[in-house]
Amino acid sequence: MALMPYIAIAEDKMVMPQFLQPGDTIAIISPASIPQREDVMGACEVLKEWGYVPVLGEHVLTENGSFAGTIEQRLADLHWALVSPNVKAIMCSRGGYGSIQVLLEMRKGFFADYPKWVIGYSDISAVHAAMTTEGVMSIHGNMCAPLCPENGNDARSVALRKLLSGELPYYKVENDTLNRVGTATGKLIGGNMAVLMDLACSRIDVLTNEDDYILFVEDVDESLQSLNRMIYRMKAAGIFDRIKGLIVGRFANAPANKDFNHINEVFHSVIKDYDFPVCYNFPTGHVEENYPLIEGATVTLTVEEDYSTLEFLNFKK
Repeated sequence: MALMPYIAIAEDKMVMPQFLQPGDTIAIISPASIPQREDVMGACEVLKEWGYVPVLGEHVLTENGSFAGTIEQRLADLHWALVSPNVKAIMCSRGGYGSIQVLLEMRKGFFADYPKWVIGYSDISAVHAAMTTEGVMSIHGNMCAPLCPENGNDARSVALRKLLSGELPYYKVENDTLNRVGTATGKLIGGNMAVLMDLACSRIDVLTNEDDYILFVEDVDESLQSLNRMIYRMKAAGIFDRIKGLIVGRFANAPANKDFNHINEVFHSVIKDYDFPVCYNFPTGHVEENYPLIEGATVTLTVEEDYSTLEFLNFKK
């Protein structure tokens, strides 16, 4: 079968999949936990309003305990969405848990053979990591449920719609007192911190397989003690020696403890002796302000006294 074409290759050889045209097909699949039917159906209506044709994977709503089908069924849906020539992008229905089960059954290089936009966050961070290691960009962004409340007209959904059509984002965020000023340019890599930590020592351990990148992280329902442990694990693995900049997103449901009041303080206590720029409170994560990011893209992070910016750089045609 012929490989899918792509429109651009970045300076570092990362493939940028084709942006979408009106009438293009977006597949919705469930690589991990089973979603709510109403969320999937609502997302379909939003995608139609955006001018696209949503199609559902055969097992997107198949219930197998907490999973959306067996590993084989979820793998079959992912293969179908990647290989089908009429499918131009893939939206994951939700995260939860289970993506790693599917990824370990995939042939290495499959994402590179069929480069398409894959959209998702949370547990889908494992999929993004696999794609980055194979040289394909992907979109860390909202899935089905967050599209529904405002029918895709909220600022985060609009940003995703514009990105799918080829409008690269540019973000400017307010300063945090713990920010460290500076400028860095590199490949953007990251996602859910706990998921990324679970990939350690695997072939898709993107954090230790790459150098000179901009790291972004977020998480949900993790205690500050648990997050502190993860951050020290990152330090022990030499990750903070590899990166050129750090973006700390939102960490939902991480209450204060006896040692720290906020996740930003936890990070600062561990990385205070490094010199890379740091931007705290970036709008990404399991929160309403979850703006889309292009994983694997080259970006420039600029942290100044009053604000920080994240710019996605141009690509060769």
